[in-house]
Amino acid sequence: MTNASSELFRIEPLTECYNFLSLVETLIDLSERENLPPFSILFGDLNYLSMLNRTRGHVYGDSVIRWMGIVLREETNTATYRIAGDEFAVFLMSGTHAEHEQILQRIFARLDHEAEHLQVPSPAAAIALIHYAKQAKISPEGIFLQLGAAMMDVKRLRERKMHVFDARDLKIVGDEIPTSPEIAALKKEYGGIESLPWWIPSDIATGELQSHYTLRWALRLTLNRVAWFGHQLDQLQETAYTDSVSNLPNMRAALLQFEQAIKNASATNKPFAILLMDGDNLRIYNDKSYATGDEMIRRTGITLTNKLRPGDFVARWRSGDEFLAILPDVNVEGAHIVAERFRLAVKKESDEWNMPTSISIGIVIYPQHGNTINALIDRAESALKQAKDAGKDRVVVAD
Repeated sequence: MTNASSELFRIEPLTECYNFLSLVETLIDLSERENLPPFSILFGDLNYLSMLNRTRGHVYGDSVIRWMGIVLREETNTATYRIAGDEFAVFLMSGTHAEHEQILQRIFARLDHEAEHLQVPSPAAAIALIHYAKQAKISPEGIFLQLGAAMMDVKRLRERKMHVFDARDLKIVGDEIPTSPEIAALKKEYGGIESLPWWIPSDIATGELQSHYTLRWALRLTLNRVAWFGHQLDQLQETAYTDSVSNLPNMRAALLQFEQAIKNASATNKPFAILLMDGDNLRIYNDKSYATGDEMIRRTGITLTNKLRPGDFVARWRSGDEFLAILPDVNVEGAHIVAERFRLAVKKESDEWNMPTSISIGIVIYPQHGNTINALIDRAESALKQAKDAGKDRVVVAD
């Protein structure tokens, strides 16, 4: 599974912030760490979104939500999470608590200043900043309850503005979640506590569930289920985006990476290269057996992967022994160097295979040879054909 395709499940499309699944995974990761440094969580909620949706329309409301995400990302320079609706969270893991408070002040001032131009009433957002001490013991459901308590305080007692909290002052009940008839039924269903799925808390083996634990238990179970579903999505995605023969990303994954490369290059005004590669004698391998042909494809994929630069991407392309590589931030000369490295590596490594082989490569550069996927692939296929027609085992740059 490629990073780009996995990321799709964790990015919220409206704001391009990380989504609720990503937030839950981050919270679980933090709860499992030891010796956490002091950190803070910034929790923001737009104050007047319902009114803006009603009076200006949902398209305008969505633009205000996007604006909130942009401000938080730019001012914190770290991952920003859209929890739901108009609620956002940011983990401030570096710097001191005092520096985090300066960030809070800067965000609040910028929101109010820009809100005037957007015709958003002031204060534009309610923001809670929660400080956690060094080596704080945290739990995902505990943090969610603290975020809710802090925001309720800001909205009810702080005129919907901002406030700084110490996590130790935000008391929540139920540090341990005992068992209950429901939990006993789950243990019976899964054949004992040792067989419970990982998303069911491990501290449910003893005690009796009391009413004041219900909310926290339900919240913990819900958050762990969300993370479990994310894990399941990753497994399904790995199957959907991985070629079964080469174990490389498949064509579907390559197209996603292609789209992202165009987007990144457009934003940064930097070129990238596409290398379309094809083995020169797969038929000879297949004539021996299709298993032999598959082994050649697998070994070629390994050889290409071992020659990638950091940030490069390679996938099995349409069929047979076709491969496609995406090289970010590279010009024609740089792409040609990488292509020759690929070509020579396959030629050398295949000396130890059943039969020596070689590859031909066509190169195109974005945006020099096109600015769409179809245009670039067409030019790359033409360059590859020229390499084949010229005698194979060579690199050709598109005209």
